[in-house]
Amino acid sequence: MIEKEKVSIIIPIYNAEKYLEDCVNSVIDQTYSNLQIILVNDGSTDKSWNICQRLKGQDNRIEIFSQSNSGVSVARNKGLDVSNGKWIMFVDPDDFLDEDIVTDLVSKMDDNTDIVSCACYGIENKKKYRAHFFKKSCQFSTDKIDLFLQLLNVSYGQTGKVFTAIGVPWGKIYRKTFLEKNNLKFDPALRRMQDNIFNMFAFFYARNIIYLDKPLYYYRLNNIGNYNDRHLNELNNIFLPVIRERYYGLNDIGLFSNPQIYKSYINETANMFLELARGEFLTTNRERFNDYVHNMMEQPYFKDIFKKNGSNLISNKKVKLILFLIKHHMYYMYMIYKKFKKKIGK
Repeated sequence: MIEKEKVSIIIPIYNAEKYLEDCVNSVIDQTYSNLQIILVNDGSTDKSWNICQRLKGQDNRIEIFSQSNSGVSVARNKGLDVSNGKWIMFVDPDDFLDEDIVTDLVSKMDDNTDIVSCACYGIENKKKYRAHFFKKSCQFSTDKIDLFLQLLNVSYGQTGKVFTAIGVPWGKIYRKTFLEKNNLKFDPALRRMQDNIFNMFAFFYARNIIYLDKPLYYYRLNNIGNYNDRHLNELNNIFLPVIRERYYGLNDIGLFSNPQIYKSYINETANMFLELARGEFLTTNRERFNDYVHNMMEQPYFKDIFKKNGSNLISNKKVKLILFLIKHHMYYMYMIYKKFKKKIGK
């Protein structure tokens, strides 16, 4: 294979000393050698920066940068700013790559394709799980509905164990000029799901997207925990910006007109609303809770889930019931009952 075109691989790093060297070595060992390897240290407090400096001395394709802790979006955007390859890849610092991932993804690129994506393995406690984002290799050009449906519902179109979805930035190559033309960057205001929102716009603007149903990326599941329970006091600040960006983004690119996408949006938003309500219930008093829920129900991105036409699209009967209780000011007593029932059951 003639390697005329450079691939820039961006690795954002925060306190990743445990797996960082394995990750970078899997990039160094690629069968495709024309690489720019960009390591962006996001204010790590462990030995990650020392590891970056040592690795740079071992391979002249490695470039290292360090910044104050600003979040993964800022780190990835820094990588984009300094990249000089024709293609862009993102890798998380606790994951690792099949040695042929770059070769295989680049080989699928043509003049009309802007994104090539592959499947992955999930790694947990020495066990390996095979993901199929879609049933077989395929491409999306004029009809991209399945991509957007999986962005909104991670299990859509997948077979077997579901532990991630097509909305991740890794396991893909992007045409750099495509990203630049459409001003596609990660939103620093989003602490969660910034990759999903990034790909919502990337999928929309891409001329052609190829999915290769071959697991070439190894995704560590050990670090996945119950994030929401650990951040109950912050759920509003974390997820409300995501909900707003989803609502206005889908509206701006005209996807609400598709009934399937609109239904999936309603279900995603209903579930996120209930998670925000749960967090508020567990961290505040009844008066503040009622004021919070009333205010949220008035927001444009939540109104539809309480209207009849929107409520009828909610698939989960329990979710529909709880939203009914919220609308009729009975949710707080319902949650008190649940807590009492759980306590009695112990």
